Amino acid sequence: METKSELAPEAGVELPASTSAPLYFALGLSMLLASLVTNVLFAWTGGALAIWGAVAWWREMFPHEQKVVEPAQSEAERAPPVKPVPERVRNLVAGQDGHRVRLPLEYHPYSGGLRGGLAGGAAMVVAALLYGLVTDGSPWPLVNGFAALVFPLFGAPPPPDSLSFHPGIAAAAGLLHVSFSLMLGLVYASVLPMLPGHPRLWGGLVAPLAWSGAGFVCLELVDPGSAGRIQWGVFVTLQIIFGMTAGEVISRSRPVQTLQSYPLAARAGLEAEMREDDT
Repeated sequence: METKSELAPEAGVELPASTSAPLYFALGLSMLLASLVTNVLFAWTGGALAIWGAVAWWREMFPHEQKVVEPAQSEAERAPPVKPVPERVRNLVAGQDGHRVRLPLEYHPYSGGLRGGLAGGAAMVVAALLYGLVTDGSPWPLVNGFAALVFPLFGAPPPPDSLSFHPGIAAAAGLLHVSFSLMLGLVYASVLPMLPGHPRLWGGLVAPLAWSGAGFVCLELVDPGSAGRIQWGVFVTLQIIFGMTAGEVISRSRPVQTLQSYPLAARAGLEAEMREDDT
C-alpha cells in the first residue's frame, strides 16, 4: 500500500491531504441521535450527511491515501543545522514511573463493547420484567411505558394500555432497545479505557447518572411535563444495572494495544508487499 517517495528533499515533503469528510460524518451521526428527541427531519438529513461523509472519507483514503506536497523552504530561510551534543537523554517508557507515552495504551475491542451492550440490555430487560410482575402483576408495564415514551418521537401511536402484551409493539420496542444497547456498548468500549479507575465505577454509576440527567433535560425541552410521567427511581436503577453489567463484561475482554504508530495499511488490516528497503 505504501510506496517510497520519489520526491527529492529539496522539492518538499509529502503530507496527508486535508479533508472535511470526517466532520460531515460526525455531524450526520450527531443529527441522527438528535432526531430521537427532536424531529424526523434530523434523521433524514443526518443519515444523508453521514453516508456522504463516510463515502467521501473512504475515497480519500483508499485505494491510495491522498497526499499533498508542502514545498520546502529556501536555503536562506531554513534553520541552521543542529549540532549534536554528546549527552544522554532519558526517554519516557510507557508504563514506567506512571508515564504514558500514548493515551490510552490499550483499548477494549469493539466486539467486547457489543457483547457488553447486549449483556447490559438483557439484564435491564430481565429486571424490568421482574419489576412489573412484582408491582403490577404483569411483566409488560415498563416495556409499554418505554414504547409510549419513544414511539411518538417517530410518529407512531403509543400502546393502548400498559398491562397487556402487544406483539408488534414489543418487537419494535425490543429492536430499539437492542440498537440503543449496542451503541452504548460501543461508546463504553471506546471511552472507558481513557478514564481512571475501574469500568464498574464509570460504567455502572457515573455514566447512568449523567445520561439520566441529560435525558430529563431533553424531555423537558422537547415535551414539557413529559418527564413527570417517568418513574425516575426505577429508570435510574435500570440504567445502573445496564452500566454495571456492560462494564463488567467489557472489563473482562482482552485489551488490545493501540495502533497509533502503525502505518495506514497495518491500521486498516490490509496486506501489503514489503519494499526491498524494509527487509
